[in-house]
Amino acid sequence: MSFAIPTEQDSTLSTALEKISLIDREIDVAELAVKELKKKRDVLANIAVEEMTAGRLDGVRVAGRSWRVEWDHSVSATADNKDAVLAAARAAGMEAQLIGVNTSQLKSVLKEMHKAAGKDAREPWAEGTAFAGLVSEFVRPVLRHVTVG
Repeated sequence: MSFAIPTEQDSTLSTALEKISLIDREIDVAELAVKELKKKRDVLANIAVEEMTAGRLDGVRVAGRSWRVEWDHSVSATADNKDAVLAAARAAGMEAQLIGVNTSQLKSVLKEMHKAAGKDAREPWAEGTAFAGLVSEFVRPVLRHVTVG
């Protein structure tokens, strides 16, 4: 398959791909606008949190909404602590709730194995590995592009 085959200017394929390119540009502009709006919102949200916590307010009603401050927590476990975290989960009887498969990492590993074996991209990546039959795969064609010029 070659990526350098020119298409006829008035072909259905050419027209579809040109329209996709235009839509992609519109999406890029919209995403930039959303990114800027989120930055502005974050600044205002930080001001609101400061004002509400300084005023010891549990909540307020403004602009047709009820607002409150909640405390968000992020949790991480480093690779160095992996065995200890797994042991703690087992000891707490929480192994089934806390231990899972990182499917994103598994996908990456299977892709590399498939590529290294020189297999056809249309075949499932788990096929012919120890993971065959254990993981579900959905394989479908998708359109990708590279901007040239």
